[in-house]
Amino acid sequence: MNKKPEEEFLPTLSLALKTIFPDASENLISNYKKHLSDVDEFDSVRIITPNRMWINQHGWDAYYAAIDVFATYGLTSRHRDKNSRCIYHFREIDDLFQVRDGIQNNNSAPNAFCIPPSLHPDYQNIPNAQLVPIGTAWILMKVGSLSSDFGKDEKFFDI
Repeated sequence: MNKKPEEEFLPTLSLALKTIFPDASENLISNYKKHLSDVDEFDSVRIITPNRMWINQHGWDAYYAAIDVFATYGLTSRHRDKNSRCIYHFREIDDLFQVRDGIQNNNSAPNAFCIPPSLHPDYQNIPNAQLVPIGTAWILMKVGSLSSDFGKDEKFFDI
């Protein structure tokens, strides 16, 4: 494969998706790649993967209800990105943070956000303290047709 110079040191889209979704089958990775084929170069993509501890605490129905808020927040009668429950495309990087802030400030997805780990000792004896985030948030940007730049957003779900 001949990569452009700007793609030379960046991970492939497949490698990025395999890192973000380590348990996903090749077929599912291929579906995610197709899903991302419509994303323009350098557009921001928010990816949220579920946290099993949160699911065990609240259940899948609560997870899907909260995730659907991320998929529809700020939109009128439509769903982001082909009804995805994990991949959300934004034209501007600021938009993905505005959606996050709006959901958190309006308490639109109860229990999705959590107390940061550094503050857990202060909340150990408080019943119902939300210490577990709903999932792991990632930011991905396509760079060229074959490469991507991505990273985990460690603070996305912190209160």
